[in-house]
Amino acid sequence: MIETIIQSLLTAQPALAGGQVYTDVLPDPVQSPYITHRYLGGELGMTFRGPDGSEAGSVQIDCWAESAGEATTLALQVYKRLSEQNTDFAASSIRRLPSAYDLNTKLHRVSWEVAITIAIAIDQEEQS
Repeated sequence: MIETIIQSLLTAQPALAGGQVYTDVLPDPVQSPYITHRYLGGELGMTFRGPDGSEAGSVQIDCWAESAGEATTLALQVYKRLSEQNTDFAASSIRRLPSAYDLNTKLHRVSWEVAITIAIAIDQEEQS
């Protein structure tokens, strides 16, 4: 659910990284720059009367590029997209993680950890 919202947000026109946004597994071959995102965990909202129609969770978003500057520029585009007003989700925090250089891919990475809350559909029959 949250993963679908993130994928849609980052690939909405104009798509970031030329639309090269992936959940965990990359196609082979893939050219940089690209973005990966991974759901880190979360919970469905509950009240004393049952589900409240929300899901809260964390997502790690990694921006990959050949240079640190290009990875940072892409990460700032992601930040701007996450910061915009949106009716599909609310980002309660956007935390920058340590940057890195991956020796295997020879790419630079700039990452965000994002805490997100979304509204989800609740089956009304289950509520009765």
